[in-house]
Amino acid sequence: MKKILIVIFFILISICCVDPINLKYSPSNRINNVLVTKVIDGDTIEILVEGNIEKVRLVGIDTPEPYSKNNESKWYNLPDKHLRKWGVNAFYYTNERLYNKEVNISYDTIQGQKDQFGRTLAYVYINNKNFNIELVKNGFARVYTEKKSDYYIILIKAETYARNNKIGLWNYSYQDN
Repeated sequence: MKKILIVIFFILISICCVDPINLKYSPSNRINNVLVTKVIDGDTIEILVEGNIEKVRLVGIDTPEPYSKNNESKWYNLPDKHLRKWGVNAFYYTNERLYNKEVNISYDTIQGQKDQFGRTLAYVYINNKNFNIELVKNGFARVYTEKKSDYYIILIKAETYARNNKIGLWNYSYQDN
């Protein structure tokens, strides 16, 4: 009986002491020092990985479309004209921060590595900061609520912060229209 209790004790200790962050971002889930070769829009880039170009969709977020109609209901009914302007702003911001820079990426354990269009889904880190969260917190993006992600709760908090403080695209008055 004593041996069984000792085994159960060690099993419980090992379960309680596992660091989910380290499991989530194990070396197989993270690629360091990749070059951003192109910014397609605010939430899509191309990177150079081992001599190959990969199209990367920033997972967990959505920036407005600059040149096509936005679904206003996903943007708390902000008008399309306003959203398109912020789609352009998101492109320029992403381009300024990421283009021709080395970044690290990690994959989302919930959504996986690829989307339905074959793009790589990833979090992008620049200077050890999660750029996906930065875009949301600075009002260039919303949380992609259609699917959960590893950083879903943090992204929701970042969006709430931006909306409450009227940062970026959330700084809109219907009198402006």
